[in-house]
Amino acid sequence: MLQTIPSPETLALNRVTFGARDTDAAVVRSIGWKAWVDDQLSPPVGDDPSLASHLRTQTMRIAYNGQPPTKGIVGWPTINQLRPLNYMSADIATMWDLARNVEFSVAANELSRVQQEVSAATWIRNTHSAFQLREFMVDFWNNHFNIGRQADIFALVALPAYDTHVIRPRAFGNFRDLLEAVATSTAMLRYLNNADSTAALPNENYAREILELHTMGRGVYLGKPTASAGIFPLQRGILASGFNDQDIIEASRAFSGWTLEQGQAGPKGAMPNTGRYAYNPLQHSTQARAFLGVDLTGLKDDMQQGRAVLDIISNHPATADFVCTKIAKRVFGDTPPPAVIARAKQAWLTNRFQPDQIKRVLAAILQDGDEIRAPLTQNSKLRRPYERIIAFFRTTDTIVNAFDLASSAATALGDGLYVWPTPEGRPDTDAQWLSTSANLYNWNLPLLLLALPALRTALGAQTPSSARASPTLLVEYWVERMLGYALRPAAMTALIEDAASPTGAMAAYASGGALNIENALRRLVALIATSPEFGVR
Repeated sequence: MLQTIPSPETLALNRVTFGARDTDAAVVRSIGWKAWVDDQLSPPVGDDPSLASHLRTQTMRIAYNGQPPTKGIVGWPTINQLRPLNYMSADIATMWDLARNVEFSVAANELSRVQQEVSAATWIRNTHSAFQLREFMVDFWNNHFNIGRQADIFALVALPAYDTHVIRPRAFGNFRDLLEAVATSTAMLRYLNNADSTAALPNENYAREILELHTMGRGVYLGKPTASAGIFPLQRGILASGFNDQDIIEASRAFSGWTLEQGQAGPKGAMPNTGRYAYNPLQHSTQARAFLGVDLTGLKDDMQQGRAVLDIISNHPATADFVCTKIAKRVFGDTPPPAVIARAKQAWLTNRFQPDQIKRVLAAILQDGDEIRAPLTQNSKLRRPYERIIAFFRTTDTIVNAFDLASSAATALGDGLYVWPTPEGRPDTDAQWLSTSANLYNWNLPLLLLALPALRTALGAQTPSSARASPTLLVEYWVERMLGYALRPAAMTALIEDAASPTGAMAAYASGGALNIENALRRLVALIATSPEFGVR
């Protein structure tokens, strides 16, 4: 007989992973929640060995027709090959050169391949990583610092490096460090146009978004400036409670000159055309004055003004409130416990100069209170369609290999990696995923996915002989594996009746044949994955 509510271990794990497996819950019961969190907050620098080995074996087919040389076009050869995920480790200069030569000496298919590799590697990592909390936070930061992959081909080709070298290494690090890494990344500089900012025309696009979306939040936008309260030395610290339109202008001036090597004029002649970050004093405006009431006029060399702006906004209490609340909502849902937010903000501000600031914030959220293991009430969170997919894979021990459809599987609903087109990222609210189209997608996709050769599972081999004794035991086994507790009574009855029907899993066992049994079990687990209970983290 299954328990009627999830265990505290399952609840906690589902809130901060891509799907709690029964083996994960057993580990937490054995070593305790605190020890599990401590282990998760201390991952290796890169992927764990098993995951790294799996990624090294991955290939995907790429095929397209060649283009012979014509006037003004070098052309490219016909391609039909199984290729490793080479773009995931390519440097920025190589990727920049690819984008520059699309439809000249490089087929446009290679741009699609970049998207496919990033998505495939993410699906594999989210499913198989032993360090699920890191995967959870990488997903959070990728959406917080969102880049729409269709906006600019140069930003697109920089996404492998953005994920691998900017976001992942800093998921548990210092927010100020993460903020500058994003600000100087090729992908963000192209996406929000700061690479083209000049002394005469500073780019207000990035300046506005870094204040509204990345740090202080729209809630403290004050609109047009009022009478000045004066300009104060930088060491006086933060004086303004929010930012106004003039602060956006001043920030844009401070960040001018933060650019890329893209062949423009530099202090020593033409700069290279590599796409790498560079500070170019010829593009820097020297007109920045007071930002949030702090004097920037004495900081004109190199990147000092821009870095001063990053110092101010990363340490501002509004940033602590905005980002910590956002993390709490990602964990607990639309109405996170106020005590969690308070603890997170305190840890954020106390540790703002520590290299592991974000790690300490997460520890405060997950270890310094019991909310993470509290029963499902208003503090629950719907799984996004993408999260449902990965949870389905994890709870059925499906081996995920690279496949090209990973880049488009959830695109129609605005879910997936770098799918959301605008800088605010996809909405993190339950209402976003309650549409009819989202429900149809969630119902249909599990069974369709298991038919793909790249996704391998053996449900027949996983099902113990004791579970095959009756339809009730069979359903209970897989429901417990995938959820950890019983579905509502009507749903359990429907699944049991289906398993006992002439076309159900028990009939497949009776008639024999490994393929029939496997297909019947796949249908059963797909039905479980469509349940409302499976849709809640």
